[in-house]
Amino acid sequence: MQVSVFASGSTGNCTFIDTGETKILVDAGIALRRIKKHLSDVGSELKEIDGVFITHEHNDHIRGLLKLDKEIDKPVFLRPGAYAGYGMLLSNYVPMKDKTSLNDLEVEAVPISHDAADPVGFDIFDKMGKKQLSMFTDLGKYDDRIKKSVATADALVLETNHDVDMLINGKYPYDLKQRILGDKGHLSNIDASVLVRDNHSEKLKNVFLAHISKNNNTKQLALDTFMTVTGKSRFNSILTDQITITELLKI
Repeated sequence: MQVSVFASGSTGNCTFIDTGETKILVDAGIALRRIKKHLSDVGSELKEIDGVFITHEHNDHIRGLLKLDKEIDKPVFLRPGAYAGYGMLLSNYVPMKDKTSLNDLEVEAVPISHDAADPVGFDIFDKMGKKQLSMFTDLGKYDDRIKKSVATADALVLETNHDVDMLINGKYPYDLKQRILGDKGHLSNIDASVLVRDNHSEKLKNVFLAHISKNNNTKQLALDTFMTVTGKSRFNSILTDQITITELLKI
């Protein structure tokens, strides 16, 4: 299984996953032209995509979805609540089940705590390669189900959204600060790091630090916090970006 995070953050989210047999996108929160460009960057193209999985209906996860849907004849999976919240007609919409098999991939939807309609993260299994990629962004807190995912993952895409002090002392209005800090908001650097520290197994090698706030965090602070809290220099910690894609990483 190979993974490239095309974009991650409040202006757009999209991730590409390729097993060699199956290619999918998780979220389509960037313009279609960027999706096509980034697919080309990793040696692929839109017609090769076998399916699209959407975590929830917020704009930074679905901005390019309508145009994408019009150009592909492949399933676009959303939870029914997320599809209703999206409010647009998709030709390729398929109600997302708890588990979806797509060629050699199995995608398990994991409920998360966020202020959206039935939002999910994903455990993505490469059945041939016997690898597990778990993806959790846009969640205010984690539970035992998410801990279980971390405990069995070979790789993680996990949000390290904000530094608590930067957020509290920053320019955001009080209500927005409370939303971000709340149980249905976003994980801080500390919370994400503790989640990994306390639950990972020796299988976990690669961690993508995702959804890093431009106003309430820095990449270096997210990385330093993660490395300090986990104490695990053995992790390959990859910083994601809202503009620049990550390398196509084999896990």
